Amino acid sequence: MKLNTPGSLNTLNQAQLQQDSLLKKLATAKRINSAADDAAGLQIANQLSSSINGKGQGERNLYDGVSLARVYEQGLQGINDNLGELSRLAVAAGNGIYGAQERSALQAEADQYIANIQQVIDNTEFAGKKLFDQDGALSFGTGSGSLNLSTVDVASGLTAQNIFSIDLSSADAAAASLGNIQQSLDYIGGLQADAGASINSFSSAASNLNGQQIAESAARSRIEDLDFARASSDKVAADILANTSVSVSLQARMQQQQALNLLS
Repeated sequence: MKLNTPGSLNTLNQAQLQQDSLLKKLATAKRINSAADDAAGLQIANQLSSSINGKGQGERNLYDGVSLARVYEQGLQGINDNLGELSRLAVAAGNGIYGAQERSALQAEADQYIANIQQVIDNTEFAGKKLFDQDGALSFGTGSGSLNLSTVDVASGLTAQNIFSIDLSSADAAAASLGNIQQSLDYIGGLQADAGASINSFSSAASNLNGQQIAESAARSRIEDLDFARASSDKVAADILANTSVSVSLQARMQQQQALNLLS
């Protein structure tokens, strides 16, 4: 004789399956753990996860661009500072009371500032990449496109302004050099403005990507995350149903045994 009726056995099996499913969901904190839970929801959640991950990497790329652009701009500021000192020396060389000895001292000081400029050009780099050695652009992918930071061969640009040939040996030479220095200051200032615009552009794009990630993460959470209150309530109900099924099955077994005893 069967120990359980087919109906009570099926109810018990269903209750146990529901218990297992709820335990898995409570353990993972996710409503969807496989396609069997919600095939369409899982597909959408996976697509959102891919998009979120891509935007996260794009945001990191852009902040790397911001860091590089700041190093680039600070290098330009170093050149600008030295050009400012050269301008001061060129104006000083226009002093009529200076003789050859004083002008020689001014020239020696100017040569040192020129050497400083060359050093900045040679040594400004980011992660081993030199920033002032060629004309070009560095691209930073966002996941749906890219933003570029333009780089310039600064040495060539300053050479065109004769900045490495400053001559303070006479008032006339100093006046000509002062004009070259001013043109160089304008040139470097323009590059700084471009770098600042790139920093702002990268920061804005990174902030936008971050906002999209937050919105998509919230959407994914609504799709796949578990409602703990409801799941806990369903788990209690499943436990009660399983316990009741076991109790009914045991009671039916006892009644069957009693019937057998009477017949014997």
